[in-house]
Amino acid sequence: MTEIEGYKVVPLRLTPDAKNCHSIYMREHFIRLMDPSKPKGRTLFLLNVPPYVTEASLQTFFKRAGNVETVLFAAKPGRDETIKWYESMDAPFSNTQTPFKFKVAYVVFQKSSSINKALAIQSIDLYNSSGESLIKTGMELWHDDYENNFILDVAKTQAKIDAYMADYDKRERAELEAAKTSEADADGWVTVGKEGRNAGFEQKESVIGRLENKLAKDKKTKELKNFYTFQIRESKMQNIVELRQKYEEDKRKIELLKQSRRFRPF
Repeated sequence: MTEIEGYKVVPLRLTPDAKNCHSIYMREHFIRLMDPSKPKGRTLFLLNVPPYVTEASLQTFFKRAGNVETVLFAAKPGRDETIKWYESMDAPFSNTQTPFKFKVAYVVFQKSSSINKALAIQSIDLYNSSGESLIKTGMELWHDDYENNFILDVAKTQAKIDAYMADYDKRERAELEAAKTSEADADGWVTVGKEGRNAGFEQKESVIGRLENKLAKDKKTKELKNFYTFQIRESKMQNIVELRQKYEEDKRKIELLKQSRRFRPF
């Protein structure tokens, strides 16, 4: 078995008669910082894993070395990279999928003795006893992905909606009860509602309008006038404009007095 810089190089075979195979690099996983999801002594690390390889296929294959606890993917090695790989996957009614690209894999066994057995494997054979591949590739993969992710099953979608709304209603009722009793949550926060000791203010237009006017007035009183150079300049310009307007208004008044023959300069 070929070995490169501590990694054992094994071929990835999808059929028993495969000749030109993709290479996988694997070794025991160990890092300085402990990661609960990848325990030391029980985790196998794989590099150069193709996009079409699934968690289920690797879990099925590595069962021959021992019971597999879980299989995790990541875009690159790193403590938080696995979290980034699977983020947004649990969002309700989301079509977000894991990235379709080359990746790394972490195979976590239940027993530490399974690591040596896994490292002794000569090839990773992702096919069953009858020679059929455990994963889908090419047109078969694209067709299956289209049917599963872009064609909705009405009954399943409705069931997801009903379950989500039932959970939402349950959370709303719990928040309403917490607001009535004014009980503090785990972080010490108290939910403010329309009833109880901490009733808050009514959500009416008149009340909100008064609050907005008060905030605007407070902001105006706190504003510094003629503090900055541009404020002094603008104040002078505004004063000149007001003087000109007053001058024009006085001229109009004098003209009106002249026309009415009431003008007496002395």
